[in-house]
Amino acid sequence: MLHTIENEHLKCTIESNGAEIRSLIDKNKGKEYIWQIDESVWGSSSPVLFPAIGNIKDGKQLFEGKEFAMTKHGIIRNNDQLIFKQLSRSSCAFTLNSSEKTLEKYPFDFSFTVEYSIIGNKLKMDYHIENNGTVPMYFACGGHTAYACPIDENVKLSDYVIEFPIKNNLKSRKLGPTGLLSNEEKEISIENRSLQLSDTLFNEDALIFSNIDFDWVRLRKVNEAKGVIVRFTGYPNLAIWSKPSADYVCIEPWLGLPDSEEEALALPKKSTYKSLDPNSKFSISITTEIEK
Repeated sequence: MLHTIENEHLKCTIESNGAEIRSLIDKNKGKEYIWQIDESVWGSSSPVLFPAIGNIKDGKQLFEGKEFAMTKHGIIRNNDQLIFKQLSRSSCAFTLNSSEKTLEKYPFDFSFTVEYSIIGNKLKMDYHIENNGTVPMYFACGGHTAYACPIDENVKLSDYVIEFPIKNNLKSRKLGPTGLLSNEEKEISIENRSLQLSDTLFNEDALIFSNIDFDWVRLRKVNEAKGVIVRFTGYPNLAIWSKPSADYVCIEPWLGLPDSEEEALALPKKSTYKSLDPNSKFSISITTEIEK
Protein backbone atom coordinates (compact mmCIF):
# COMPACT_ATOMS: atom_id res chain seq x y z
CA MET A 1 0.00 0.00 0.00
CA LEU A 2 1.23 3.47 -0.88
CA HIS A 3 1.27 6.35 1.60
CA THR A 4 1.86 10.02 0.86
CA ILE A 5 3.37 12.92 2.77
CA GLU A 6 3.72 16.43 1.38
CA ASN A 7 4.08 20.14 1.95
CA GLU A 8 3.97 23.13 -0.39
CA HIS A 9 7.31 22.13 -1.96
CA LEU A 10 7.59 18.33 -2.10
CA LYS A 11 5.41 15.25 -2.34
CA CYS A 12 6.78 11.87 -1.26
CA THR A 13 5.17 8.47 -1.75
CA ILE A 14 6.27 5.48 0.35
CA GLU A 15 5.40 1.81 -0.05
CA SER A 16 4.37 0.18 3.23
CA ASN A 17 6.00 -3.10 2.19
CA GLY A 18 9.55 -2.47 3.35
CA ALA A 19 8.91 1.27 3.89
CA GLU A 20 10.55 2.05 0.53
CA ILE A 21 10.44 5.53 -0.99
CA ARG A 22 8.76 5.24 -4.38
CA SER A 23 8.56 8.89 -5.40
CA LEU A 24 9.83 12.33 -4.44
CA ILE A 25 8.42 15.10 -6.60
CA ASP A 26 9.16 18.81 -6.67
CA LYS A 27 5.60 20.11 -6.83
CA ASN A 28 6.56 23.40 -8.48
CA LYS A 29 8.66 21.85 -11.24
CA GLY A 30 6.80 18.55 -11.50
CA LYS A 31 10.18 16.82 -11.44
CA GLU A 32 10.68 13.26 -10.09
CA TYR A 33 13.86 12.60 -8.11
CA ILE A 34 13.44 8.89 -7.29
CA TRP A 35 14.08 6.20 -9.87
CA GLN A 36 10.87 4.52 -11.02
CA ILE A 37 11.17 0.75 -10.70
CA ASP A 38 11.78 -1.30 -13.82
CA GLU A 39 11.67 -4.96 -12.80
CA SER A 40 13.86 -5.90 -15.75
CA VAL A 41 16.62 -3.72 -14.27
CA TRP A 42 16.11 -3.75 -10.49
CA GLY A 43 13.08 -4.47 -8.34
CA SER A 44 13.60 -1.84 -5.64
CA SER A 45 13.85 1.93 -5.30
CA SER A 46 14.97 2.57 -1.72
CA PRO A 47 15.49 -0.47 0.54
CA VAL A 48 15.84 0.13 4.27
CA LEU A 49 18.80 -1.85 5.59
CA PHE A 50 18.57 -3.31 9.12
CA PRO A 51 20.06 -5.13 11.04
CA ALA A 52 22.51 -6.20 8.33
CA ILE A 53 24.05 -4.68 5.21
CA GLY A 54 24.90 -6.65 2.10
CA ASN A 55 25.66 -10.33 2.02
CA ILE A 56 26.02 -12.35 5.21
CA LYS A 57 28.92 -14.77 5.47
CA ASP A 58 27.57 -18.33 5.11
CA GLY A 59 24.05 -16.83 5.25
CA LYS A 60 23.96 -17.06 9.03
CA GLN A 61 24.91 -15.36 12.27
CA LEU A 62 25.70 -16.84 15.68
CA PHE A 63 24.57 -15.68 19.09
CA GLU A 64 24.92 -17.49 22.40
CA GLY A 65 25.64 -20.77 20.63
CA LYS A 66 22.65 -20.67 18.27
CA GLU A 67 22.52 -20.11 14.50
CA PHE A 68 20.24 -17.53 12.89
CA ALA A 69 19.72 -17.35 9.12
CA MET A 70 19.94 -13.74 7.96
CA THR A 71 19.00 -12.52 4.49
CA LYS A 72 20.93 -9.92 2.47
CA HIS A 73 20.30 -6.40 3.79
CA GLY A 74 18.34 -7.67 6.79
CA ILE A 75 14.69 -8.02 7.77
CA ILE A 76 13.01 -4.72 6.83
CA ARG A 77 13.33 -5.00 3.06
CA ASN A 78 10.26 -6.65 1.46
CA ASN A 79 8.65 -6.98 4.91
CA ASP A 80 4.87 -6.52 4.88
CA GLN A 81 4.53 -6.57 8.69
CA LEU A 82 5.55 -2.95 9.32
CA ILE A 83 3.06 -0.89 11.31
CA PHE A 84 2.17 2.39 9.60
CA LYS A 85 1.34 5.63 11.40
CA GLN A 86 0.48 8.96 9.79
CA LEU A 87 2.05 11.56 12.06
CA SER A 88 0.98 14.66 10.13
CA ARG A 89 0.38 15.83 6.57
CA SER A 90 4.14 15.98 6.10
CA SER A 91 5.38 13.01 8.17
CA CYS A 92 4.76 9.32 8.75
CA ALA A 93 6.44 6.33 10.36
CA PHE A 94 6.81 2.59 9.83
CA THR A 95 7.65 0.31 12.77
CA LEU A 96 8.71 -3.29 13.14
CA ASN A 97 8.68 -4.78 16.63
CA SER A 98 10.37 -8.03 17.51
CA SER A 99 8.15 -11.10 17.35
CA GLU A 100 8.39 -14.87 17.14
CA LYS A 101 8.96 -14.45 13.41
CA THR A 102 11.82 -11.94 13.76
CA LEU A 103 13.43 -14.02 16.52
CA GLU A 104 13.94 -16.80 13.99
CA LYS A 105 16.43 -14.53 12.17
CA TYR A 106 17.51 -11.95 14.73
CA PRO A 107 17.87 -12.89 18.41
CA PHE A 108 16.97 -9.59 20.08
CA ASP A 109 13.94 -7.87 21.61
CA PHE A 110 13.84 -4.63 19.59
CA SER A 111 11.76 -1.92 18.02
CA PHE A 112 12.81 -0.40 14.69
CA THR A 113 11.10 2.68 13.27
CA VAL A 114 11.85 4.59 10.08
CA GLU A 115 10.25 8.02 10.14
CA TYR A 116 9.87 10.19 7.04
CA SER A 117 9.41 13.96 7.32
CA ILE A 118 9.27 16.70 4.70
CA ILE A 119 10.72 19.95 6.00
CA GLY A 120 10.88 22.76 3.47
CA ASN A 121 12.71 21.39 0.43
CA LYS A 122 14.15 18.41 2.34
CA LEU A 123 13.07 14.81 2.94
CA LYS A 124 14.42 13.55 6.25
CA MET A 125 14.60 9.84 7.04
CA ASP A 126 15.18 8.98 10.70
CA TYR A 127 16.02 5.51 11.96
CA HIS A 128 14.94 4.96 15.58
CA ILE A 129 16.25 1.76 17.15
CA GLU A 130 15.40 0.48 20.64
CA ASN A 131 16.92 -2.43 22.53
CA ASN A 132 14.11 -3.67 24.77
CA GLY A 133 16.03 -6.74 25.88
CA THR A 134 18.40 -7.65 28.69
CA VAL A 135 21.60 -8.13 26.65
CA PRO A 136 23.56 -5.86 24.29
CA MET A 137 22.13 -5.78 20.77
CA TYR A 138 24.32 -5.80 17.64
CA PHE A 139 23.26 -4.31 14.34
CA ALA A 140 24.10 -2.38 11.20
CA CYS A 141 21.74 -0.07 9.33
CA GLY A 142 21.73 2.20 6.32
CA GLY A 143 20.02 3.65 3.29
CA HIS A 144 19.91 2.49 -0.33
CA THR A 145 17.96 5.18 -2.19
CA ALA A 146 18.03 5.17 -6.00
CA TYR A 147 18.08 8.73 -7.34
CA ALA A 148 16.89 9.22 -10.90
CA CYS A 149 19.41 10.16 -13.59
CA PRO A 150 17.10 10.61 -16.59
CA ILE A 151 18.83 9.83 -19.86
CA ASP A 152 17.65 10.17 -23.44
CA GLU A 153 19.12 10.73 -26.88
CA ASN A 154 20.60 14.03 -25.68
CA VAL A 155 21.57 13.10 -22.10
CA LYS A 156 23.98 10.33 -21.11
CA LEU A 157 24.80 8.91 -17.71
CA SER A 158 28.24 10.49 -18.10
CA ASP A 159 26.50 13.88 -18.01
CA TYR A 160 26.02 13.36 -14.26
CA VAL A 161 28.54 13.62 -11.45
CA ILE A 162 28.62 13.02 -7.73
CA GLU A 163 30.30 15.94 -6.01
CA PHE A 164 32.24 15.47 -2.77
CA PRO A 165 33.28 18.06 -0.16
CA ILE A 166 36.88 16.83 -0.45
CA LYS A 167 39.65 17.22 -3.02
CA ASN A 168 41.60 14.00 -2.58
CA ASN A 169 41.03 10.71 -4.38
CA LEU A 170 39.20 7.93 -2.56
CA LYS A 171 39.90 4.24 -2.08
CA SER A 172 37.01 1.88 -2.67
CA ARG A 173 36.69 -1.49 -0.96
CA LYS A 174 36.07 -4.30 -3.45
CA LEU A 175 33.51 -7.06 -3.17
CA GLY A 176 34.63 -10.60 -3.93
CA PRO A 177 32.76 -13.08 -6.17
CA THR A 178 30.52 -14.14 -3.25
CA GLY A 179 29.49 -10.55 -2.50
CA LEU A 180 31.64 -10.42 0.63
CA LEU A 181 34.21 -7.68 1.18
CA SER A 182 37.67 -8.66 0.00
CA ASN A 183 41.01 -7.22 1.08
CA GLU A 184 41.40 -5.48 -2.27
CA GLU A 185 40.98 -1.75 -2.80
CA LYS A 186 41.01 0.42 -5.89
CA GLU A 187 41.68 4.12 -6.17
CA ILE A 188 38.79 6.25 -7.39
CA SER A 189 39.80 9.48 -9.08
CA ILE A 190 38.00 12.57 -7.82
CA GLU A 191 38.53 15.43 -10.28
CA ASN A 192 37.41 18.92 -9.29
CA ARG A 193 35.80 17.27 -6.25
CA SER A 194 33.57 15.22 -8.56
CA LEU A 195 33.15 11.61 -9.63
CA GLN A 196 31.80 11.29 -13.15
CA LEU A 197 29.19 8.60 -13.62
CA SER A 198 29.42 6.26 -16.62
CA ASP A 199 27.97 3.08 -18.08
CA THR A 200 30.99 1.10 -16.82
CA LEU A 201 31.67 2.66 -13.40
CA PHE A 202 29.81 -0.11 -11.56
CA ASN A 203 30.91 -3.08 -13.66
CA GLU A 204 32.60 -4.51 -10.55
CA ASP A 205 29.62 -3.73 -8.29
CA ALA A 206 29.35 -0.95 -5.71
CA LEU A 207 31.97 1.60 -4.77
CA ILE A 208 32.36 1.25 -1.00
CA PHE A 209 34.16 3.96 0.93
CA SER A 210 34.90 3.14 4.57
CA ASN A 211 36.02 5.38 7.43
CA ILE A 212 34.97 8.48 5.52
CA ASP A 213 35.63 12.01 6.76
CA PHE A 214 32.75 13.79 4.99
CA ASP A 215 29.00 13.83 5.58
CA TRP A 216 27.36 14.89 2.31
CA VAL A 217 27.52 14.41 -1.44
CA ARG A 218 25.71 16.14 -4.30
CA LEU A 219 24.26 14.46 -7.40
CA ARG A 220 24.05 16.94 -10.27
CA LYS A 221 24.53 17.35 -13.98
CA VAL A 222 28.03 18.26 -15.14
CA ASN A 223 27.24 21.83 -16.16
CA GLU A 224 24.82 22.61 -13.35
CA ALA A 225 25.77 23.91 -9.90
CA LYS A 226 22.73 22.53 -8.09
CA GLY A 227 21.08 19.13 -7.83
CA VAL A 228 20.32 16.78 -4.96
CA ILE A 229 22.35 16.87 -1.76
CA VAL A 230 22.33 13.78 0.44
CA ARG A 231 23.45 14.48 4.03
CA PHE A 232 24.43 11.69 6.44
CA THR A 233 26.07 12.92 9.64
CA GLY A 234 27.35 10.08 11.84
CA TYR A 235 27.77 7.44 9.14
CA PRO A 236 31.31 6.05 8.81
CA ASN A 237 30.74 4.43 5.40
CA LEU A 238 29.25 5.35 2.04
CA ALA A 239 28.40 3.14 -0.92
CA ILE A 240 27.54 4.32 -4.41
CA TRP A 241 25.97 1.79 -6.76
CA SER A 242 23.91 1.21 -9.85
CA LYS A 243 23.28 -1.51 -12.33
CA PRO A 244 25.66 -0.90 -15.26
CA SER A 245 24.07 1.49 -17.79
CA ALA A 246 20.94 2.02 -15.66
CA ASP A 247 19.45 5.51 -15.33
CA TYR A 248 19.83 5.87 -11.56
CA VAL A 249 22.48 5.92 -8.88
CA CYS A 250 22.06 4.71 -5.31
CA ILE A 251 23.66 6.85 -2.60
CA GLU A 252 23.96 4.65 0.47
CA PRO A 253 25.15 5.90 3.87
CA TRP A 254 25.98 2.83 5.97
CA LEU A 255 26.39 2.32 9.69
CA GLY A 256 28.33 -0.91 9.28
CA LEU A 257 29.61 -2.84 6.27
CA PRO A 258 28.85 -6.10 4.47
CA ASP A 259 30.61 -9.10 5.97
CA SER A 260 34.20 -9.57 4.88
CA GLU A 261 35.60 -12.87 3.69
CA GLU A 262 37.29 -13.23 7.10
CA GLU A 263 34.30 -11.98 9.11
CA ALA A 264 33.34 -13.71 12.34
CA LEU A 265 29.91 -15.33 12.37
CA ALA A 266 29.27 -14.42 16.01
CA LEU A 267 27.31 -11.17 16.29
CA PRO A 268 29.35 -9.73 19.20
CA LYS A 269 32.49 -10.12 17.07
CA LYS A 270 31.19 -8.41 13.92
CA SER A 271 33.90 -5.88 13.11
CA THR A 272 31.66 -3.00 11.97
CA TYR A 273 28.40 -3.57 13.86
CA LYS A 274 27.15 -1.14 16.48
CA SER A 275 26.38 -2.34 20.00
CA LEU A 276 23.33 -0.97 21.83
CA ASP A 277 22.98 -1.52 25.58
CA PRO A 278 19.80 -3.03 27.11
CA ASN A 279 16.90 -0.59 27.49
CA SER A 280 18.69 1.95 25.28
CA LYS A 281 17.74 3.91 22.17
CA PHE A 282 19.70 5.04 19.13
CA SER A 283 18.75 7.34 16.26
CA ILE A 284 20.46 8.39 13.04
CA SER A 285 19.20 10.18 9.95
CA ILE A 286 19.66 10.71 6.21
CA THR A 287 18.41 13.90 4.55
CA THR A 288 17.73 14.46 0.85
CA GLU A 289 17.75 18.14 -0.08
CA ILE A 290 16.29 19.27 -3.40
CA GLU A 291 18.25 22.39 -4.26
CA LYS A 292 16.34 25.38 -5.58
